[in-house]
Amino acid sequence: MPEWLAEVVRPKKAPVPWGTMARAVFAVWVPMAVAFGTGRRELALLPALGALLSISIDNGGPYWDRVKRIGGAATFGGAPGLLIGTLIYGRGWVAVAVVVFVAGVSAVLARLGGIGSVTGLQLFVYSTLGLGPLGALRPWWHTALEWGVGVAWALLLLLPGFLLAPRSAERKAVAAVYHAIAADLRAIGTPGSADAHQALATALNQAYDAMLTGRASANGRSRRDMQLMAVLNVSHTLVEATAALRATGEHVPPWVTDTVDRLADAVLDEHGPGAGMLGTGGSRRRRGRRPPGTEALPMVPPDWSPSPGALELRDGLVSLERVISGNWSPPSVAPDGDDSPGLRGRLRGRLLHLAELLAGGRIAWEYTLRLMLCTGVAAVLSEVLPLQRSYWLVLTVGIILKPDYGSVFARAVQRAIGTVVGAVLGAAILAIVPFGPWLLVPFGVFAALLPYARARNFGLVATFLTPLVVLLIDLLDQSGWRLAEARLIDTVLASAVVLVVGYAPWPSAWQAHLPGQFAEAVRAVCAYMDEALVPSADGQAGQGATSPAAGATAGAAGLPAGAASVPGPARAAAGVPDPARAGLPAWPSLLRRRAFRALSNLRTEFQRTMSEPTAVSRRASAWWPALVGLEEVMDAVTATAVALGRGAAPPSAAAVHQLTGALLAVADAIETGTLPRPAGPLPADPQLEPVTDAVRSVLMVLTPGGGDAARGEPAALAPA
Repeated sequence: MPEWLAEVVRPKKAPVPWGTMARAVFAVWVPMAVAFGTGRRELALLPALGALLSISIDNGGPYWDRVKRIGGAATFGGAPGLLIGTLIYGRGWVAVAVVVFVAGVSAVLARLGGIGSVTGLQLFVYSTLGLGPLGALRPWWHTALEWGVGVAWALLLLLPGFLLAPRSAERKAVAAVYHAIAADLRAIGTPGSADAHQALATALNQAYDAMLTGRASANGRSRRDMQLMAVLNVSHTLVEATAALRATGEHVPPWVTDTVDRLADAVLDEHGPGAGMLGTGGSRRRRGRRPPGTEALPMVPPDWSPSPGALELRDGLVSLERVISGNWSPPSVAPDGDDSPGLRGRLRGRLLHLAELLAGGRIAWEYTLRLMLCTGVAAVLSEVLPLQRSYWLVLTVGIILKPDYGSVFARAVQRAIGTVVGAVLGAAILAIVPFGPWLLVPFGVFAALLPYARARNFGLVATFLTPLVVLLIDLLDQSGWRLAEARLIDTVLASAVVLVVGYAPWPSAWQAHLPGQFAEAVRAVCAYMDEALVPSADGQAGQGATSPAAGATAGAAGLPAGAASVPGPARAAAGVPDPARAGLPAWPSLLRRRAFRALSNLRTEFQRTMSEPTAVSRRASAWWPALVGLEEVMDAVTATAVALGRGAAPPSAAAVHQLTGALLAVADAIETGTLPRPAGPLPADPQLEPVTDAVRSVLMVLTPGGGDAARGEPAALAPA
């Protein structure tokens, strides 16, 4: 076998999910047992399909995260898909047009993150399944009800796992890092200092391994996981401060180490951005309302020592508290005071953020076009070719080409190989095992192996899912082993459509460059930072971006030459919108939209690269902490710009240019393939504290000794 093909089909290494495998067996067995007991085949098909949805999209993690993911995909994806499939059943070319439109909607929903991704996929899957025997079932509400029972049953099986382990392994690992930092601080000057330092290094390695492993198996970005990674990124500052204190032998007061422990406990409380059943969370601040039954974050102690290590440690604690709470507003603006925007302003800001996510970037729209084009070709072929199960052709094309799920070529090869093996298994079972209770044996085996396969290889998923679906469909229309043969033909044809129409003609599909996308996003964010935060001659922010970051990108953003540096009235006269709107984000800012498009392209490129073969995805996973840090920079800049619109004092233009200069130097190094050099001292402007903290987080994960250089401290204080 050629090495490139071996790499494509090689399974990943991952722990065996015994609990999920056992849950999958019970989720499928119970509906099957009811069907065999009552003699009604549809009672097995529909609830088992609902249970399969829950099994196939469950990535693990916190209980409510899993409920949101499965429940959202079922309510807004699977159920509407069943209804659409029922309505278009037997409608020929009308069904073709509807399926192409649904494919486009599915691709757009994927831009909303992990839940949007699986919701869009299930909408497409069940709309397509409606073209087959599933769409002929009547009444439609009866079909949806039985299918929903299967989803609810699988959700109920999640409860025992939640009672045994209510917190995710990733969150425990991140909290353990901060407990290890507290222990390392207490051990300074004692015989156990070396052991405590080694324990901290081990905790950091385990936390990053846990976070990156979990991200590698995710179908899209999760706001909760991104916030948790941001919390872990802040640990670099505290680790370097601990090393500096250890080098000088300075002891830390007990109330400081206790604060570190309490902040570690707050990480486990899960009340930051992305928490809560609806994902709105609730920022945990010292003032204002907070979730019932929770404590406010501990107050960071005032300066207790003028030493560089002590000042670094305190600044790190302030940054950690800010990231846990999700509060990126400047300290001069009270987050819960009279200066907070009203309900209308908050609603408008959220709608703007949602619109920017849905708008996406060039890569996202290119994927949408490719998915719709391939779906249309497959749907036309299903109408003109004498295929036994033509809806499987359309369905397989969509699953292979789902835009946020990675390498089309690798998935097509894996899917084809896996389906060949799975179809042979399905045909053998249909030929050997008679209908009845004996079918529980192969159903149980394939259901148990499905979660195992998801963690390893897309082709393995097809290997075990194909005979499972073949057996379920055969319950409605007993075609025997020829059903597996039809499945095999449709899958091979679908793989050919994807490779010929959706892969080969599109250079961006086989020429990915994640570092280049990251550098482009850094430049776009820097340009928006200059535009939004640099005060102009008339005292307003957002109109005087005179730095190279803003000037160099003005033409690319569609601005007239020199427009980024002229005062507000002149910009208006030139037809350039004024981005300074009181109490609101910069709605008309072209540079803001460009920054969000660049971040969208970066997210899409990262998600696709993470699903490439292991040799590629392993390297790509190292970029996730930096990507999260860049998202935090954008959030901090936006929050600061909003505060300026509400009357906050503007920051120094030189301070803003220091931050953009440090980031642009990193972008230059990435594009030239050189090691980024440590940045100079970052500004101490109080109006820029949140932005500075976010920029420092990016520098920490991209530059060697980034924290020391960013603070202007001697390199000798860097940890060993």
